[in-house]
Amino acid sequence: MLTPLQKFKFIYPAALTFSIAIPTPIGAIENINPASNSDSNRNLNAITTDSNEKSPLLADAATPSVSDLMTSTEDSLEQVTSVSQLSDVQPDDWAFQAIQSLVERYGCVAGYPDGTFRPSRAMSRREAAALVNACLDNLSNRFATKEDLDALKALQDEFAAELATLRGRVDGLEARVATVEAQQFSTTTKLVGEVIFGSAYAIDRGGADLTGPMNGFEEDRFFLAQRTRLNFDSSFTGSDRLRVRFDINNVPNLGNSTSTNMSRLSFDGRGNTNVVLTELNYQFKPAENLKIKIDANAGEYQDNVDTLNPYLKSDGSGSLSRFGRFNPIFRQGGNGIGVTANWDITDQVELSVAYLADQGQNATGAGDDIANPRGGLIEGSYAALAQLVIEPIENAKFGLTYVRSFDEAGNVNVTSSTTTNNRQPFGNGLDTSADHLGFQTTIQAADWVNFSGWVGYTFARTSQANATDDQSAEYLTWAGSLQFPDLGFEGNLGYVLFGQPYKIQSASSTIQNGVAGVLANIDDANPGTSYHLEAGYKFRVNENIHITPGVIWILNPEHNNNNSDVIVPLVRTTFTF
Repeated sequence: MLTPLQKFKFIYPAALTFSIAIPTPIGAIENINPASNSDSNRNLNAITTDSNEKSPLLADAATPSVSDLMTSTEDSLEQVTSVSQLSDVQPDDWAFQAIQSLVERYGCVAGYPDGTFRPSRAMSRREAAALVNACLDNLSNRFATKEDLDALKALQDEFAAELATLRGRVDGLEARVATVEAQQFSTTTKLVGEVIFGSAYAIDRGGADLTGPMNGFEEDRFFLAQRTRLNFDSSFTGSDRLRVRFDINNVPNLGNSTSTNMSRLSFDGRGNTNVVLTELNYQFKPAENLKIKIDANAGEYQDNVDTLNPYLKSDGSGSLSRFGRFNPIFRQGGNGIGVTANWDITDQVELSVAYLADQGQNATGAGDDIANPRGGLIEGSYAALAQLVIEPIENAKFGLTYVRSFDEAGNVNVTSSTTTNNRQPFGNGLDTSADHLGFQTTIQAADWVNFSGWVGYTFARTSQANATDDQSAEYLTWAGSLQFPDLGFEGNLGYVLFGQPYKIQSASSTIQNGVAGVLANIDDANPGTSYHLEAGYKFRVNENIHITPGVIWILNPEHNNNNSDVIVPLVRTTFTF
């Protein structure tokens, strides 16, 4: 029958039984020092004594006895943590597993100073009892005692009602989780939504553009419209994202009613309630510091690289105007198809390279006229970008950006619709290429104030073999803004912005809207410079709702002093879910 010690495997059964069964002379027992019950002797690994009975397993009697070892100082024994520290215990020894368990699992065996265990030494019953007692004392420090179990049961009885309530709640949560898992839309896809209500009152007083009266002029108009956006974000590895976005946007383009794209809103759209696929892209990280993004539909550089205007970049929670969001250089190649790579060279330096084709999905045109452009990823309209962003000190970033663009005849838009009259400097019937240079910065001077600004310069020229001459134009744009995070309350934002939309600085043989002539903004007859002034305050209602009232003021629209200022007070309410 198994003893209690064998049942709980406190000690190797065969070794213990063999030790206790060996007869021990009275004289040897009398040599046991009573001090063997002290704590210092409970960690003995092997207790040996002289024996008059010889056995093939017993060591020579001349070897020091266990009694001598037990009465020796603590320095004569050394605690071991691994059986490999005992030089005379080998894996093929019949008691290897028992010794290993006592040393490594229960920690109640010590070794001799010379690094031996001396497994062949004999042991008396009293010595065996001392060894077992040492192991039991060590075990009692590791495991719960009967008193501990009694105390635990008393607590369980005292809080039985609370435990039953918690058990019921856990069961209810498990049932709800099971229902959600069974009815969830997808295990890999998350829905992120945004709804904007926009209301504005566009005020202008009429005037003339560069070639005549503002077309479609109406004095004082008010609207209320909405934009609904649904993002379906899927991840398959945890570090990647597939995004599918649908938009319904009936916010009007104020450029149509005020005759200048300078008055456009950041969240304007098509003016109808059609559901449109506005984003389809996939981004992943082939390396820890490298991110690749592939745009299969409506790619935008402002969504792919750092624009260095963190507080005003968003069209739902940033600037109220389209111009105020970031340097217009990032609008080149808009709604294109292509790829972007962002490489974090260090924590302070980031390099971005990208390519977007405006008509990458259309590669069937002959390219013989405006109505039949070449299109495609390579031969059609495109914009290639390179950008270096440096953060030399904390909360201060500087960026240098270069974009090479090519607009095929019929698709010319040098200023990316931030202006109206000078966006096609040589008309829409000539292929136009341009080199765009940009400098951006953002500096968080304090927790309560941030400065962002940019300067952009563009060299545009015709690039068609049958052009009558080498036509060229140079543009300048700039802006600066102050943002005040947590103004009034946490989550609020106040800002002011002042800048100049794209203006032609010099030109040769320039055509305006298909009509030959010199641009008004470099003609003494109609001088003028447009300025964009804007102010807004975002009020945070709660985590998912914020309201932003503000005003946009365009002075001398389309760089013509004869045009009346355009003023647009508006309110934008944004819901996120």
